[in-house]
Amino acid sequence: MFALPTPYIAQRQIFNETDNGGMKAEWQNCRVIGISKDDDGEPAYVVEVYHNGTSSLAIEPYVKRLERGNPL
Repeated sequence: MFALPTPYIAQRQIFNETDNGGMKAEWQNCRVIGISKDDDGEPAYVVEVYHNGTSSLAIEPYVKRLERGNPL
């Protein structure tokens, strides 16, 4: 994993179950803190996600950057 010298705010796509049993895509805020590889060896983002007062790390194949500019 490569840590970014300046983490940035982005959004990741998550899927929530609807009342009728379907799935609905939503964008959730996260903080990109590094670059890594996923299980297939492809580049991926290491993100920090906050929910219900706790934080967790996740690896996401793509994110939507909210700030302008190149993260690297």
